[in-house]
Amino acid sequence: MIAPYLLAHLQLLSLLSGVQKVTLDEFTSLPRETYLLSLICKEAGPLSERADSIGVDCHFVPNLVRPISPKADLRALRQLIRLLRFLRPHLLHTHSSKTGILGRIAGRVASVPVVVHTVHGFAFPFGQSRLARAIYYAIEYFGCHLCDALVVVNAADRRIAVEKLNMRPEKVHLIPNGIDPFALGRLSQEPRQTLRRDLFADACDDVVCIGMVGRLWRQKNPECLVRAAIELHQRGCRNFRVILVGDGDLRGSLEVLIDQNGVGGIVRLLGWREDVPRLLGALDIFVLPSRWEGMPLAIIEAMAAGLPVVASDIPGNRDLVSEGIDGILFCADDHVGLADRLHELITDPSRAMAMGSAAQSKAIREYSLERRTLRIDALYRQLLSTPIAQVRRQKQEVMNDD
Repeated sequence: MIAPYLLAHLQLLSLLSGVQKVTLDEFTSLPRETYLLSLICKEAGPLSERADSIGVDCHFVPNLVRPISPKADLRALRQLIRLLRFLRPHLLHTHSSKTGILGRIAGRVASVPVVVHTVHGFAFPFGQSRLARAIYYAIEYFGCHLCDALVVVNAADRRIAVEKLNMRPEKVHLIPNGIDPFALGRLSQEPRQTLRRDLFADACDDVVCIGMVGRLWRQKNPECLVRAAIELHQRGCRNFRVILVGDGDLRGSLEVLIDQNGVGGIVRLLGWREDVPRLLGALDIFVLPSRWEGMPLAIIEAMAAGLPVVASDIPGNRDLVSEGIDGILFCADDHVGLADRLHELITDPSRAMAMGSAAQSKAIREYSLERRTLRIDALYRQLLSTPIAQVRRQKQEVMNDD
């Protein structure tokens, strides 16, 4: 096959959270002379708007839904197959569990020459019941054997793919996420104290601002941070404030929890924001209490902003945070342990600043978007040059001509 190649990314939601930012960053950094870009997702939103603004062709499949719904899922699968037959992409790149399995099935039925899937943290070990874990495992096992390559972003997920899902090691590619730290720096130029007072009128110089960025849902576990803030408040700690940037299913229950415990003046839910780099400039400490992760861009962005990170001790997070050097880890779901770790940094600002400086150096040194783009581009070119991709392309053209 000869460039330019038509590359389609399949996402579920048109948000600008971490998973979707990976796609957007790829759109902005891959060479346009080599790739023609398309986005497929459920409906229009911030991701499709941003993609459209840089010349990406956007398509919508309304029947894509997060919960398992046989009727909607079958309709979505049919829509995806028809769309892929119409678009004739050379390469389909899927993300997340639900869209990942539907997209990989559709890609194979439509004879897409190359199908790649990125795992942003395997979810099946964290199912809420044994039956849920078994179902999600079966889905991941089936899906892994429908794609030409599996991209993972941390070493633990690579081991799971090879040892538990029986993928051939040469089909599993460890490619960490990356960011453009210099672009983030250009987006946050306001005086820090001005930003802090915009968020909290009483945020004087000795008040420590703590923040989290992520969807308000079970995986990200925002309740753990809110309960840690309540714990600190009950201990008599007053010189801190907390912001949570994001939205989701748990927002209502979090608002009730905040109100019932009288911490409305300390904890703020900001919803989705387009100015995350600006908000990071107002913080002293960044927190991510997730139950599972791939490699969270939120942590890398916080590190690039010079913030110490307090994160749950899980794969993905521990790949990024070096305990006691550029951040601190705590046991997942332990809000008291999180409160203890936060108190250590609140009461020792010089230590927090030293960790933030180390974090910034690491982010710039090890997690650049340029490095990731070179690796993903090389993988795409390698897969597109294989004999099986050539055969599928010929079949795709014959099928669609009929």
